[in-house]
Amino acid sequence: MHSIFPSKRQNLGPKWLTNQKKAGGTNIGHHLVKALLSQPESFTVTIIARKSSKSRFPEGAKVVYVDDSLPHEELVNAMHGADAVVSAIGYGSISAEEKLIDAAIDAKVKRFLPSEFGVNNTNAAARALSPVFDAKGGVIDLLRSKEATGFTWTAVPTGLWLDWALEPAIAFANINIQSHTATLWADGNHALSWTTLPWAAHGITQVLLSPSKTANKVVPIRGFEASQKDIIAMLEKEQNVTYNIEHFNPDDAISKAQSSWRENKDIPSALQLVQAGFFLDGYGSDLVGEGIVQTGNEYLNLPELRVEEVVKKAVAQWA
Repeated sequence: MHSIFPSKRQNLGPKWLTNQKKAGGTNIGHHLVKALLSQPESFTVTIIARKSSKSRFPEGAKVVYVDDSLPHEELVNAMHGADAVVSAIGYGSISAEEKLIDAAIDAKVKRFLPSEFGVNNTNAAARALSPVFDAKGGVIDLLRSKEATGFTWTAVPTGLWLDWALEPAIAFANINIQSHTATLWADGNHALSWTTLPWAAHGITQVLLSPSKTANKVVPIRGFEASQKDIIAMLEKEQNVTYNIEHFNPDDAISKAQSSWRENKDIPSALQLVQAGFFLDGYGSDLVGEGIVQTGNEYLNLPELRVEEVVKKAVAQWA
């Protein structure tokens, strides 16, 4: 576990605390640190890391180490003076969020952003589908229960990160831009909301810069909507190839993954259920058409993001 608290210099003058699995890596935490550090007039950044961490962190961020067991008092001391905590921990460490929340309350932190960054995890169908969505939704339930203390929160669904999902080593969209193969969920026509890691990180900074507009609610941000078939069509045009396409039977895939999760609590099954939630209708991954709350795009300062440009960059980088 790594954490960062950037200090906002405007308005409230806060210090923001970001928790992330690998602040030195290529996940949302890494990009969030870069986005915060790029605005020194608004933020300073302090990273909290376990003592066993071997990660390297960006220059410009202070690093505070705590014991691997995350003792409450050490977390409270680390968060002292911070105005917000932004968690970007992975699913495997999500149980640590309760410790972070409790410490943040005792440290008089004003705002907590849980590790949301996907679908809207308050969606009942999504929570019933996937243990990942359910665990993250449970964190939002916990945060709501703390509102009476004066503690505030914001959950930020960002859709799926297309740049990350198209990286061949990950291929989370079941599209491989090197082998020109894809496996579609059902007919592949469900249009879900997408962002990229840098764009999502910038959007999160805009949430932090708008505390009064974003308190105690889910604030989805999205760049564009596109289906698996839409993405493949753009890739075929960009690469001048024809993709070999197969299909998941969604009912069979979900049934097998849920059964395996119940029996084994295995991460591959949990992640396949996350994929189902993104690529099938009915689980809220279209943050506009299936959305149950207003998107932050309507009241935050968010730039345009073009799917064609993201696809072109992925091909140039990975194909």
